[in-house]
Amino acid sequence: MEEEQNETFKKVINKFYEIKRHSLEVYGDVSWDDKCAILLDDPMETWSYNDASTAKYISALEEELQTLRNSIDKLQNKLLVGLEIENHLKRRVLELEKKRILADEMIRKEIAGLRNYHSRHKVDIMNLLGDGMTHIKSIIGCIDEKIRQFDISRAQDLGSTPKEVNQDEYECRDVHINTDVGHDLLSERNSAGLSDIMAHVKADASDALAQALQEKVATLLLLSQQEERYLLDRNVNAALQKKIEELQRNLLQVTNEKVRALMELAHLKQEYRLLKEQLGGCVDKESLSAEIGDKKPDTQERDGRLRNLLKKANLKRWVGTLDFRGNEAEVHMDGEGNFSSKRFNSIDFARMKIENATLKESMESMEHLITSIHRLRLSLLKAKESVTSQSTGIVMSESLDEIINEAKLVKTALGSSLPISWSAEAEIGFDGENISNESGDSYGNASSEKIDSVSAAGFEMVELLILAAHILKEYPMKSNT
Repeated sequence: MEEEQNETFKKVINKFYEIKRHSLEVYGDVSWDDKCAILLDDPMETWSYNDASTAKYISALEEELQTLRNSIDKLQNKLLVGLEIENHLKRRVLELEKKRILADEMIRKEIAGLRNYHSRHKVDIMNLLGDGMTHIKSIIGCIDEKIRQFDISRAQDLGSTPKEVNQDEYECRDVHINTDVGHDLLSERNSAGLSDIMAHVKADASDALAQALQEKVATLLLLSQQEERYLLDRNVNAALQKKIEELQRNLLQVTNEKVRALMELAHLKQEYRLLKEQLGGCVDKESLSAEIGDKKPDTQERDGRLRNLLKKANLKRWVGTLDFRGNEAEVHMDGEGNFSSKRFNSIDFARMKIENATLKESMESMEHLITSIHRLRLSLLKAKESVTSQSTGIVMSESLDEIINEAKLVKTALGSSLPISWSAEAEIGFDGENISNESGDSYGNASSEKIDSVSAAGFEMVELLILAAHILKEYPMKSNT
C-alpha cells in the first residue's frame, strides 16, 4: 500500500517538475529530493489557477478579434459601395457613349445635308455659267463670221481694183494721175468702212455681254427673293407657333381661375344658405314652391349679367396678328413681291382654338353633371326605399335635406359656370375689330342672350331632383294624415 502511494507521489512530483522544467528550460537528471526541494521553494503565485493576466490577455485577444471582424465588415461594405459606384459609372459611361454616338450620327446627317445643299446650288450655278458661256461663244462665233465675210469682201474689192486701173491706162494714159487719186480714195473709203464694221461688231459684243450679265443678275435676284421668302415663311410659322402656345397657356390659366371661382362661389352660397336658415328658421311649403318657380328667371338674369361682363373681357386681347418677327402688328404687301396680310388666318385659327376649347369644356361639364345627377338619383332611391320600409322619419328627413342641399350646390355651380364660348361671343368684324354693340344696361338683355345647353339641361335635371326630394319629404306627412 505504501509503495503504491509512493509511486503516486512520484508521478505527481515528476509531472509538476516537468512543467517547471519546461518553464525554466532546465535539462538534466535531478534526484527526487532536489525535485521536491525545487517545487517546495516555488511561491504560491506560481501555481495559482485562473490567473487574471491570462483572462485579460484572452479578453484582449477577443476584443481584437471583434475589432478585426468589424473592420472586415466595414471594408466589405465599402467594397460593395465601391462596386455600386463603379456600376453606376459604367452605366453613365455607356449612356454618354450612346449620346455621343447619336450626336455624331446627327452631325454626320447635318453635314451630309449641307453637302447635298451645296452640291445642288453648285450644279445650278455651273449650269447658269455654262449657259452664259455658250451664249458668249455663240456671240464670238457670229463676230468671227462677220469678220471673215468682211475680209472676203475686202479681198474681192482689192482684187478688182488693179484690173480697172489697167483698163484706164490702156484707154487713156492722160488720166493716170486721176486713177491713182481714185485708188487712194477707194483705199481710204475701204478703211473707213472696216473701222465702222469693227465698231459695230464691238457694240454688238458689248450689248450681248451686258444682256448676259443682266440675265445673271436677274437670276441671282430671283434666287435671293426665293430664299428671303422661305425665311419669312419660317419666321411666320415660328411666330404663329409661339402665339398658339401663349393662347394655350392663357386658356389653361382662365380655366383654372374659373374653377377656383366656382368652388369659392359654391362655398359662399352654402354658407349664406346656412346663415339664412339659422336666422329665418324653416321655410314654408309655399315659399319652397315659389322658390322653385322663380329660380329659373333669376338664373337666366344672372347668366345674362355674366355674359355681358365677359363680353368686355373677351379673348380678343389674346388674339393678335403677327408680323414676321413675332410681334403683334399688321402685315401688308405691295406690288413688288412682298407678302400679303395674314391677319385673317390668325383670327380664324384663334376662333378654331376657342371652339375646340368650348367643345372640350362642354364634354367635361356634361360628364361631371351626369356623375353628380346619377349620384343624387341613387341617394334619392335609397331615401325612397327608406320611406317604403317605414324607417325613422328624422333619418329620412335628414337624408332628404342633404340631397336637397347637394342639389342646390350643383345648381349654384351651374348658375355660376362661365363657358369659354361666352367670353368670345362678341363677333369680330372683317377688319378684326369688335363690331358688336354693347348696351349699357347689363340686366335688360338677359333674355335675348344665348343660353348654354349644358347649363340649361343641368338646371332642369337639378330642379326635377329637388322637386322629387320635396315630394318624398311630404309623403310621410300625407300618409300620417
